[in-house]
Amino acid sequence: MNKKNLKEFIENYVNLDASQKKILEKFIMNYGRYYDLKDIPKEFTPKVPKEINPFVKKYTLKRKPSAVSFYVFEGEEREELVEISNNF
Repeated sequence: MNKKNLKEFIENYVNLDASQKKILEKFIMNYGRYYDLKDIPKEFTPKVPKEINPFVKKYTLKRKPSAVSFYVFEGEEREELVEISNNF
């Protein structure tokens, strides 16, 4: 991530409320957990959903761990993650 985007990311993160920070932190932790995925066949790897694709592109995140990290969330939590990512 370049310095401009990192600064913007941090500023946006600081402005989130506590529950939004918790959701974004969960996404980041899962992203780190799945960062080195190599053994999963391409056929079983989910594609980055269109809802978070701009966020993934803007912050130059790897596609595979971003997609898996997104699908860890369900229901309202997933909707909240989409809303947070759209505000970035």
